[in-house]
Amino acid sequence: MASSTCSFPHDPLANLAKLAAVKARNTAEEFFKRQYFELAIMQAMVAKEFDPDLQGVDHFILAYQIHKAVAEKKDRYHVLGFQQVTDYVTIKKQYKELARFVHPDKNSSVAAEGAFKHVKAAWDFLSDPAKKKAYDKSLRSTPQFQGSNVKNTRKRACPKGKTATAGDGLFKKTIKIMRTTAAGQNTCCMRISVCRVA
Repeated sequence: MASSTCSFPHDPLANLAKLAAVKARNTAEEFFKRQYFELAIMQAMVAKEFDPDLQGVDHFILAYQIHKAVAEKKDRYHVLGFQQVTDYVTIKKQYKELARFVHPDKNSSVAAEGAFKHVKAAWDFLSDPAKKKAYDKSLRSTPQFQGSNVKNTRKRACPKGKTATAGDGLFKKTIKIMRTTAAGQNTCCMRISVCRVA
């Protein structure tokens, strides 16, 4: 009988990483529901580290980033992912791309619907020439913009301050797995850290 189809049928560690990725992505959704946007982004990035091919995780992160920018009262350019005043053609191209990635029909995250509305509101405003001109003028009098997107670097799954606060209902579980290999070969080790919402 033919074996069942599986990406890594003979690699328990790889299968465990995939399960951890799904768990991390689900935890990111719980963090978002509690409006812990930074934690949601970090946890989704952990999911991506466990399984770079995890379906939709990049779009989950994008939706969280948009909500974070709005929550931090960033300007409309930041909501669309820009760090400075940008021309109409570039804005339109970016809007179409973002709208596709965060549209609820294409993105299964609980953050998708709100992110789509934020992106559309920013576009509706900046696509009006008169409003854009006045807005750009007001922004140029402020300090240089700072990016709202999270950098693609490794971060803790849960910042220390959050994991230590029992009242938030957050805790972190770390599992260290050692796999014995043949004599003379290096031992394979995997450490899994996943945040959970109680």
